[in-house]
Order: sequence, then C-alpha cells, then structure tokens
Amino acid sequence: MDSDPSARNGHPSPKTAELPPIVEHSKRQFDELQRLVHALTAEQYRKPAAVLSNANIGQHMRHVLEFYLCILNAEHNTVDYDARKRDKALETDRVAVLGTLDALKAWMESLSDDADMSMMVDHSTDGSGSTRMRTSLFRELAYAFDHGIHHLALLRIAVEQEHRTVQLHPDFGVAPSTIRDRRKQNA
Repeated sequence: MDSDPSARNGHPSPKTAELPPIVEHSKRQFDELQRLVHALTAEQYRKPAAVLSNANIGQHMRHVLEFYLCILNAEHNTVDYDARKRDKALETDRVAVLGTLDALKAWMESLSDDADMSMMVDHSTDGSGSTRMRTSLFRELAYAFDHGIHHLALLRIAVEQEHRTVQLHPDFGVAPSTIRDRRKQNA
C-alpha cells in the first residue's frame, strides 16, 4: 500500500475532529475483527469449519477486508470487487491481517468528505455483462460495511460451533438495525 493512502483516488486527506458516521462504523467493524484475530490461535484461524462449507475463518476475513481494499485501491476512482487480489496471506497469516486492519483504519482516519466514484459490475456467469455504474466513496463504504456484517455473522456461527472457548461480544455479527430493535424491545 502507498505510504500515504489518503492521497489516493481523489479521496480528501485533511483529518477532521469528527469522522463521518460510515467511517466510524467501519473502524468499529475493524476493531471487532482485530479482537477476533487476537482471540484465535493460528491453527483456529486456518482450520476448515464444516459450518462454513469447509472454508476457514481466515478466508472469510480475507473476503471482508478485500472489499475495503478494493475501495482504497480503486484506480481512476473506479472500484471493481470482482478484480480483488484474493491475497492468500490474509487467509493464513494473522500478522498480515492485523497489519491490513491497521492500514485500513489509518486510511479511514483521513476521510472527511464523500467523493464521486464508479463501480464496475458483472452479474453474468460468462463475463459478458460488465457495466459501469455511478456511485460514491461513502456509498461503497456502506456496502463494504453491510457486506462485512453478514460475514461476521457467519464467523460468529463458526466460532460458536468450532471454538467454544472463544468469547465474542454479544453484538458481534449483528446488524446495527437489529441491535437498535433489540434495545427498543428491551426498553
């Protein structure tokens, strides 16, 4: 990654006292992922889980992080999730994951304003449907966050099934709207 990721892709670099809400929420998601990585042994991180169709926690972690990395590394302000690196180190090396999480959090600290972007999408199975769509930085961060929540929910199931000694926060992998609804129901 660049030494100054905030200067990339036209993303604003001045840091403000208060970060935009989607940035704060994304950083909290990174904190949850860091706590999970610290709670697992290297073996637990790499062990295939039947409940994940024999994928491992590391593969889901990589998948979540690479969506954010696609936004960070978007060339010409165009994000393409299909072209992500699929970096195997993020599946197996907890130190690499923690370094990536730190780099993503540092990049997030530099974001203060939304920015126009494009997104390449292809929902065809034969590669014939590539389309460019208009979007924005914050919209894509919201997408990566929501996508991450669903994978955190899967990770929660895997941890509860495979690594019962690992304790997760009760809200780990739970959508913010669900947390709000539960609080309202309990009030």
